[in-house]
Amino acid sequence: MTLLHHPSFNAWKDFDRLVGTFANAPAWVPAFDITETDEAFVLRGDLPGVSQEDIEVRLEDNVLGVSGERTVSQTEEGPRFIRLQRPSGKFRRRFALPENVNQDEVKASYVNGVLELVVPKQEPVDRSRLIAVN
Repeated sequence: MTLLHHPSFNAWKDFDRLVGTFANAPAWVPAFDITETDEAFVLRGDLPGVSQEDIEVRLEDNVLGVSGERTVSQTEEGPRFIRLQRPSGKFRRRFALPENVNQDEVKASYVNGVLELVVPKQEPVDRSRLIAVN
């Protein structure tokens, strides 16, 4: 049996054509787990390769936002990328929180590429009021 070699076959380019490419993939969206205890909601997000200084956590109107950027740099002296599949660039996640959270006591920590946000609960505030009918 003779194995034929086609000269127009480029292993890297044709590999993408045959099995798919990440070039048209959506923007990077880090994964988060959300758990609930009796005392708090806990969000844990995987942000490997993101420095702590590049992470911003903002709470506004019961919406918890996490944004940042993971950069990939290639220098002239360093190795040349043949394939770049790990997502990079800016990211943003937003989480709507229930009314019974204590916005003043939210805590954030970042260890080993995992961002942990602890959002304590509080007793629901009764914001209803009686309106007089004239």
